[in-house]
Amino acid sequence: MSGSAAIDDGSPEVSKSNLADQPDEIQSDAEQSETVEYGGLRANLNREGWSLMGLSRITAVVLASIPIISLQYVMVRVSKRHWWHFAGLWHRTMARILGMDVRVIGVARNQGATLFAANHISWVDILVLGGHIPNASFIAKSEVEGWGLLGSMCALHKTEFVNRSRRTDSARQRDALAERVKEGHSLILFPEGTNTSGVRLAPFKSALFSVAERAAAHREEPLYIQPITLAYTEVNGMPMVRSQKPWVAWLGDVELFSHLRQLLTRAKIVVTVEYHQPVTLQDAGCRKNVARYCEEQIASGLERAHRAEMRLGPTRGAADASVSQHA
Repeated sequence: MSGSAAIDDGSPEVSKSNLADQPDEIQSDAEQSETVEYGGLRANLNREGWSLMGLSRITAVVLASIPIISLQYVMVRVSKRHWWHFAGLWHRTMARILGMDVRVIGVARNQGATLFAANHISWVDILVLGGHIPNASFIAKSEVEGWGLLGSMCALHKTEFVNRSRRTDSARQRDALAERVKEGHSLILFPEGTNTSGVRLAPFKSALFSVAERAAAHREEPLYIQPITLAYTEVNGMPMVRSQKPWVAWLGDVELFSHLRQLLTRAKIVVTVEYHQPVTLQDAGCRKNVARYCEEQIASGLERAHRAEMRLGPTRGAADASVSQHA
């Protein structure tokens, strides 16, 4: 949820009355460039560039969301234990409609509260992880809460919003997150603190793991932290090369709907989700060691995904060792 969102750049808006006095060709261009406000985001909603597949998928998203979100709205308010079933269903359904083929390696820890740490590439990460990690909520920046409908949908998934710019709130926010963990809820965070292209990682922020220290201090059982590697590796049946990464990665000042429109034109995108060995704060020693461990594991998984080891087998050295062992 930490993806960049395009915001109003302060440029003068074109009024309807001014358009009436302009030549037809100028009026047409001005109308096409007109933007509308959507949940705090400035989004270009003109029809240019929308394919038949994109429009069909948008329609399917709306039709599928209405009944699922309605049920999720009720479940969040009446059940503390079974709220995720419809939330997970919505995320999986949306990922399927958008053409996401999720391939899972390893197993997500589901025994008690767990802090999941994953690399962050796109808003699509939310759909992928939200549909495959039971009873886990996201940790997102506080700005997302004000994104209108998008912020409301995040709240339905019990997202914890954190204001990273106000240090005076940090202790209170850590306590609130620790209380969620103490109650047995799992949390998903993105330690990079921003989106990347998915080629390599941004440095992990160890301060984001402070919730693990607070939670561990109030728990008799150890709190496990499990790293997760996300990698978008194929598009339309072919390996995704570096120049194609922006088709999925949400970078810079790209508007949400512009990025969505581009993504919807791809028939199928393969995303690999690899769950690594969990570690406890006691085993690691401190939160900096936890951050370092997660960064190393996720970077290793990202490298393996790009080499397509998951589908093509081990590297030559590992294969030779296996042959000699059996010989």
